[in-house]
Amino acid sequence: MFSNYFEPLTEDFISFQSQLNKNQLGHNLNYFSNKSFPDIDAADIAFIFVPDNRGANKLNNDTVSYLEIRKSFYRLFKGNWNFRMLDLGNLKLGDDVKDTYFALTDIVSNLLSQSVFPIIIGGSNDLVYPVYRAYESFSRGVNLLCVDSKFDLIDEDSLKISSRNFVGHIIKQDPNHLSNFINLGYQSYLCQNDESHLLEKMLFESCRLGDIRDNIKEVEPYMRNADLVSFDLSSIKQGDAPGTSQPSPNGLEAHHSCAISRYAGVSDRVSSFGIFELDASKDPTNQTLNLISQIIWYFLEGWSLRTNDYPSAKTINVNYQKYLIPVRESDLQFVFYKSKRTGRWWVSSCLEFDKDTNYKEKIIPCSYEDYLNTLSGDIPKRVYRILKRLSS
Repeated sequence: MFSNYFEPLTEDFISFQSQLNKNQLGHNLNYFSNKSFPDIDAADIAFIFVPDNRGANKLNNDTVSYLEIRKSFYRLFKGNWNFRMLDLGNLKLGDDVKDTYFALTDIVSNLLSQSVFPIIIGGSNDLVYPVYRAYESFSRGVNLLCVDSKFDLIDEDSLKISSRNFVGHIIKQDPNHLSNFINLGYQSYLCQNDESHLLEKMLFESCRLGDIRDNIKEVEPYMRNADLVSFDLSSIKQGDAPGTSQPSPNGLEAHHSCAISRYAGVSDRVSSFGIFELDASKDPTNQTLNLISQIIWYFLEGWSLRTNDYPSAKTINVNYQKYLIPVRESDLQFVFYKSKRTGRWWVSSCLEFDKDTNYKEKIIPCSYEDYLNTLSGDIPKRVYRILKRLSS
């Protein structure tokens, strides 16, 4: 079905895989070779490698580096996992970047419809745009979360989609299926004031790099509320990941990146994950390639620990403790829910639910700290957003 979209893996990889032992990730992995294309129906997770950097105005698409990523990743030892993975190969590049967009949208849409989780290892960050478009066929709201040092809303060339304005193009889509946009790790000196004002006006969410470094656990509720997660490698500081398109002396540290990835994996709602903005020409020791491998490993570790404890009409009154907090000088009250099974928290402004309620819209993931701050009268941004939506 997808074989025409991909280049099969070379003899170099086949020879490499044959030398792995049974406990390494690549030993039992199905992949696209000259012999056959892997069976999508026999997979839980599919890797898609997209060596296309044209959205960042780079013409050199180095497929060799993607072979090195594979070797680094598949050498790692697997955890206590029982899911099935396959490698679809490198996506063939079209004559125009729009051809790549079309192919990626088609592939991801079909994988999602077959309950196969896509992990995209890409070139430039604009590839998030066609991944987002893949969700449109399901006619439901999409929550996009980007781990990025920039907002990627506004660029000088507003007519052409690029790695610096793809979020802006997603917002301008008509009809629009974007329910929420979340940015994690932005650095204020890299972002325009106009972008910040636009995010605030649209009630979108953001979390500064400093806040993440102060308390990495605050990332988890944001991940629990995301459908599509993209990770811009340029958000990691240059000392830890030199091989990125826009290296910076400040940014996330390597262990932060792995923790964030694990939170994304644990989230019951996240249904696709992508890593972008690799520039292997700046990575002579393969440090960035090795970090990518470990980021993916931590995502898979989290994915293996999913518990499916998002509240539903059947479980809300059985599996959750309920806490009511009145809103001062108002008839409203916040309702906090704590899972008896996992200890994770949610918040809502709605007290009664029925089978027709859309829980992913009515109940927002939050943290225990959010509960404590609301209890003391200091309403956190995540909770305050509920009030803003009610009044808008």
